[in-house]
Amino acid sequence: MHLSESVSQIKQAFKANIKPGAILWLLMVAFFVAYATNTAFSTGLGKISALKISVGYPFSFGVYVLFAALMPEILKIIFFQKGKATAQNLRNLIFVGLLFGVMGILTDIFYGYQARWFGEETGLRTLFLKAFVDQGLYSPVANFLLVSIFFVRENGFSSAVFKRILTARFAFVKVLPVVVAGWCVWIPGVILVYSMPTALQLPVASLILCFWVLIFSFVAAQKPAPTRA
Repeated sequence: MHLSESVSQIKQAFKANIKPGAILWLLMVAFFVAYATNTAFSTGLGKISALKISVGYPFSFGVYVLFAALMPEILKIIFFQKGKATAQNLRNLIFVGLLFGVMGILTDIFYGYQARWFGEETGLRTLFLKAFVDQGLYSPVANFLLVSIFFVRENGFSSAVFKRILTARFAFVKVLPVVVAGWCVWIPGVILVYSMPTALQLPVASLILCFWVLIFSFVAAQKPAPTRA
């Protein structure tokens, strides 16, 4: 029963994410071409890299708050609430901002370890190894934690809720479709990320996240689609 339900959720997640994901792939290709061929563009990114190095983890926290919490909430207010902010928007911003700010720091730490484990070269072998560890190991664990935290927020803090989280049904029906939805974007996305210098990887990942938010705000249907990444 869990398997058939999970397969159905995965199909819906794939359908909801593949078209916007394809648009994002094209943007990523354009980004990489601009970085490789345009001196002004690469110089600008170099300044961002220097800022990230000088500021450290507060930069990681702030950039994820901006792109994963503040921007989506502002777009929601503008396009789906007719410009009328509510107290719930503020609560969402605080909760999601703190959550993804911490995720920004953890992701920054993870990218640093990837550089230690596999080096900072951009050969195919290194890119493949980093992408495999990222999407095969880090992404499922991170998504499990995120989905679990939102599940607790929606259903309350209780032993019954935690028991539901630690079931096969939760893993297959709640978490796995989110992982698959993320793969639609982040499998090509991490190739771009790991093609950048280490100090630029988190800012580039944040830009991909920003593009993703914009695409779903302006291209995807306004009705909530199943399991968007």
